[in-house]
Amino acid sequence: MDAKIELVHSGQTMTRTACLIACLGLAASCRRDSGSPAAQVPAPYKSDIESLCDSVVRSGADQLTPGNRPLAIATWLGQHLQTEEAHQYLVKIQPLDGDAKAHALDAEALRVGLPGCALSAEWRTSAAKP
Repeated sequence: MDAKIELVHSGQTMTRTACLIACLGLAASCRRDSGSPAAQVPAPYKSDIESLCDSVVRSGADQLTPGNRPLAIATWLGQHLQTEEAHQYLVKIQPLDGDAKAHALDAEALRVGLPGCALSAEWRTSAAKP
């Protein structure tokens, strides 16, 4: 009888130990991923995301009233984005609004290795205004 109790106890201990090891492995892989460098992306696409993020200044929209900025930015981007991937990215996030759109752009900027994105701040500001 004592042998059965030891066997059950031993099985429970092994299960807990296996779960602990799995959790530690998962935590270690998540930590390793968060510290890894930006994903390898083609230089022209990264350049386009930089242009997208800096488009408020590069287009001159920062000198315009807030109501006139979107058209100036859109016109400038249409003439200055080099890659089809960047155009497709804009199409992908186009249905989003305000914070959701800004968050998506921030995430893409970080993914390609940029520290931040001024256009996403512009989108947050314009979404906050009535």
